[in-house]
Amino acid sequence: EWARTNAGRFVNMFATVMAACIISAPGNELRGYCLQDPSRALPFMEFFKPEKFVRSTSVGALIMSVSLGVGTLATPQVEKLWRQVRELLHKNPAGYLVVAAAVALAVLTLRGQKEEASKAKKS
Repeated sequence: EWARTNAGRFVNMFATVMAACIISAPGNELRGYCLQDPSRALPFMEFFKPEKFVRSTSVGALIMSVSLGVGTLATPQVEKLWRQVRELLHKNPAGYLVVAAAVALAVLTLRGQKEEASKAKKS
């Protein structure tokens, strides 16, 4: 059952996403051609540039494949951690106060940073 291992899950997700991106790429290119602004529309041979198409397709497919592959590896670990946190909070309800305080602190910190950034832009 190699498919149930971390390597198997990563490879399965990577290959599936890579194939989906490559298979759908010509349709995406055609859609872009059809949705051009009519006043600035290019003829197909000018719009379609094979080297640009191959480069953008391969880079985009690689980024998406790696991202979702890593997500496939991270998800079981995050689920395990979340189960442990929920179990801990269930045993000790006062922990909810700690979580609420941490969230409030994070929100207030972000607001302060946004205010500082907007003041810096005005200066």
